[in-house]
Amino acid sequence: MPSKFTERAIAYLKATTPADGSKSVTLSREDSPVLRPLVDGLCVSYIVDEGDSYKYVQNRHLDEDGVSEEQLHQIGLSNLVALVSQRNLQVQPYQSIYAVLMGGDFEASLILLDQLWDSHFQQFVSGRYSIAIPNRDILAFCDSTSVAGLAELRQLIERIHATGDHPVSNQIYVRHQTRWQPLVA
Repeated sequence: MPSKFTERAIAYLKATTPADGSKSVTLSREDSPVLRPLVDGLCVSYIVDEGDSYKYVQNRHLDEDGVSEEQLHQIGLSNLVALVSQRNLQVQPYQSIYAVLMGGDFEASLILLDQLWDSHFQQFVSGRYSIAIPNRDILAFCDSTSVAGLAELRQLIERIHATGDHPVSNQIYVRHQTRWQPLVA
């Protein structure tokens, strides 16, 4: 028996509005991708690796597979954890910030995995995290009290967000408990 499409879904961080401010297309409920709000400007979508491209999970896939949005979210997070274990996740220091490397496409999505921030990355900060996720394949962080680190995150965003491939956000986010919030300047 073939597996359900939704069983292969990976949680994927996405901007809620196009980076260029253009209008989006209106789709029927069935054809609309499943989106879960995360924080102002960001949402979680779910994609399936088709080998040479990614396909968004749409509401019709939930209906066809008999899966709820909450079940899809749990599947997507579990598959993202599995992807991390398959790829060589590395944290590289660069001046006052740390770059998270994992082979492209899913670095920004790693903000969804509390276990990474609660344990694995904890050794690099003494307080709260501040992060930059200008594109889907770029995740950099520093301790939120690091003036130099925050300046470097801003520079990274300025350099990459407007011209990068698959932009995510031009904001710095701070982690408070298990939630990400835009940094208030």
